[in-house]
Amino acid sequence: MRLEYKKLIKESEAELLKLEKHHRYSHLMQRVKMLRLLKTGECQSLNQVAKAVDYSLRQCQRWFDRYRSGGLSSLLENRIAERGQREWVNDKAWQALNAALEKGEIATYKQAQSLLAEHGIHYKDETGILRLFRRHQIKLKTGRPVHEKADKEVQEHFKKTLLNT
Repeated sequence: MRLEYKKLIKESEAELLKLEKHHRYSHLMQRVKMLRLLKTGECQSLNQVAKAVDYSLRQCQRWFDRYRSGGLSSLLENRIAERGQREWVNDKAWQALNAALEKGEIATYKQAQSLLAEHGIHYKDETGILRLFRRHQIKLKTGRPVHEKADKEVQEHFKKTLLNT
């Protein structure tokens, strides 16, 4: 049994072409192109569309099923953010971490690790904290180092504040 794609696809050819141009540099363009090729009759089946858009038949079937069940908005839903592992740090811990960073209380990754541990977020080592900071583009503010010939009191104060782990 062959589906009548021209009747199943509610959008006009012009709408689909406009949407395809809108999503030209996006991963969503191929999905719209699939609908347009079926609507115009350039491709008669999902198998032909799969070859035209250079995706597997199964992927095109998933896309079309998604379109049929939820419409164009469902097909164009961007779900990239749903990929990967979720962030461990919750809002309360972020607020505490940011406050401590702004006050200058955290100078090392070890100190950040212990602060997060107080909020129930346990990283095995400082490498996890380093990656967390890189993901969120946070740089530790450590201040300028004190020269070895500086006054002994200044050197001790620097060592106390920076190296206090």
